[in-house]
Amino acid sequence: MKYLSALKKPLFIIAVLILSLNSCERFKFNPEQEIIFKIDKDLEYKYSDIEMYDSSTHILYFKTVHPEFADLGKAPFTFMANGEEIYTGYFWPGYLSSSPPGPFIFSFSIFHQIFALSIENWRIDKPDVRNDPRIIQTLKDRHLLHSGLSVKIKSIESIGSLITFSFTVTNQDKSDLLILDPDKMGINLFHYFTNGLTISDLKNKTTVYNSDIERQNPSPWNSWKIDWLSRITPGESKTFVFNYPVGSPLNPGEYHAFFEFPGLSYQVNKDQLIQDNGRIWLGDIRAKKDIVIK
Repeated sequence: MKYLSALKKPLFIIAVLILSLNSCERFKFNPEQEIIFKIDKDLEYKYSDIEMYDSSTHILYFKTVHPEFADLGKAPFTFMANGEEIYTGYFWPGYLSSSPPGPFIFSFSIFHQIFALSIENWRIDKPDVRNDPRIIQTLKDRHLLHSGLSVKIKSIESIGSLITFSFTVTNQDKSDLLILDPDKMGINLFHYFTNGLTISDLKNKTTVYNSDIERQNPSPWNSWKIDWLSRITPGESKTFVFNYPVGSPLNPGEYHAFFEFPGLSYQVNKDQLIQDNGRIWLGDIRAKKDIVIK
């Protein structure tokens, strides 16, 4: 009886080991599932190479600089999620007048530095795959997802020789962000980074207003100053008001308004991205709204 009891213990240990080995075999580590981004046939980047992904601007930030991004020319890329190919696109030279039919990345660093890839998509006739739910979930699971900013057109009024335009920027992120502040920069310098407000006649589908405010160039052209930026905390909103001069007020009717809120881009180096009071928000976001002028 004692012999049988003594025998049970090693048998139990052996059984546990066998089950563990079978379990490891069943859930065997698959290195392919750790790849998030591929370029052509030779370049692969893992989740461990990524610092974050901003879903508001579709910018993929890397932990280190990658000089190879600057010399890609025209090359295909693939965005992955847990080993599954979600969508493909192309690195695209900015000097070409055309754009590919779907997601693309300008293949030189004038738009963003070589630690941040901005994934563009100018096709509005097809679903935008850049924030595919599978991508969002796998980034969220690995604590790599950031939501950046949102912008909303608040009001547009056309009175006399002025169009008064107000918009609200909200921090959707979990980090403090530093954004371009038109009140600090001045409206002329701010409009160096954006085309400003555009208003179109909905019925006739014609543009009736483009902000033609005089733009002030930075000096030197590729410079920026910390004094231009304001900190916006998670969940916080800031509202800005512009008064655009016009020759005559808009006629009563239905209109479509478009505005692009800009951030810095190529001006910011990797070691400048994180400041003492927050992260510099890169990229740009767009706001649209149908309005009625009475």
